[in-house]
Amino acid sequence: MANRYNIVVPRKYEHNGDEKTAWGQGGTLVHFPATGDKPDGFIIELNMHPDTTFKVFPQENKKKVESSEDKW
Repeated sequence: MANRYNIVVPRKYEHNGDEKTAWGQGGTLVHFPATGDKPDGFIIELNMHPDTTFKVFPQENKKKVESSEDKW
């Protein structure tokens, strides 16, 4: 079963002299737990891009490719 998390943006405001925070809904992060043959999976659904589902992957360190400019 997928777990859903709110993506929110805080906005500070004042009410009756007290500082408050309103949490605007920006979208949803969906976590799909690992199964026997698949690792955890994530997608992001942002309200500002209603027709787009963003896939989330682990960040990998890329090997630096030496260019001719690096030799100078």
